[in-house]
Amino acid sequence: MASPDIRPYALSPHQAGLRVVDGRIVMPEGVPRRRKVAIWGFGSPTVRRVPFDDPSFEVWSINNGWNVSRDREDRLRADVWFEQHSVTPDASGPDAGQPIQDANDLKWIETCPVPIYMTEPHANPNAVVWPWRAMVAKGYRRYFTCTFAMQVCEGLEVGFAEIHLFGLDLLLGTKREATVEAACLHYWLGLAEGRGVKVVVPDEELLLLRHPYIYGHQYWDERRFVESYVSRWDGLPTAI
Repeated sequence: MASPDIRPYALSPHQAGLRVVDGRIVMPEGVPRRRKVAIWGFGSPTVRRVPFDDPSFEVWSINNGWNVSRDREDRLRADVWFEQHSVTPDASGPDAGQPIQDANDLKWIETCPVPIYMTEPHANPNAVVWPWRAMVAKGYRRYFTCTFAMQVCEGLEVGFAEIHLFGLDLLLGTKREATVEAACLHYWLGLAEGRGVKVVVPDEELLLLRHPYIYGHQYWDERRFVESYVSRWDGLPTAI
């Protein structure tokens, strides 16, 4: 799916003020990080509830969401950007030479005005490679199957008191999202709650950290729900 053209923007006054210094994303000296972070995706209508206008949050945005990541005055509102798709085309195999990113993706990567976590170094002075090896060395599990898992891990490392999630109903997405990605995200959210972080999910997210029936105790309703849910995968693509 092609990425949209980048609409003109100015930065929102609600920005936290993060910047890149010596390859690290930091606040200006003497200014603490905010205590809450909003992580969002395109998976459900709850994206409309992302707190783009709330200065008590950091907002972490992803991929080609530049026209969505706006406050009510249409100003760009994103404190950290995550772009975890390679810029360099595959060098071998059936997809050799095929770029993952389209022209609008590449333009955003080149011009992104806020700190942007990438998979490889880039000339944009706001670009930083997300340090998964350093995270593993610090004791985090080597288990990252999607950007959202990396964001939650990063949120734990920063030390947020609250992680709020919007539009991440992965269990209603592609086969990859509903299996490989959802399982990983749920692991990281469980780890966050186990460490005392408040994890907040809108009620409208049907299956993120939720299941409508209790296994065994509501046996037939739960069984029929799962059978219906799993059968829908037959007509879905593996990934997009």
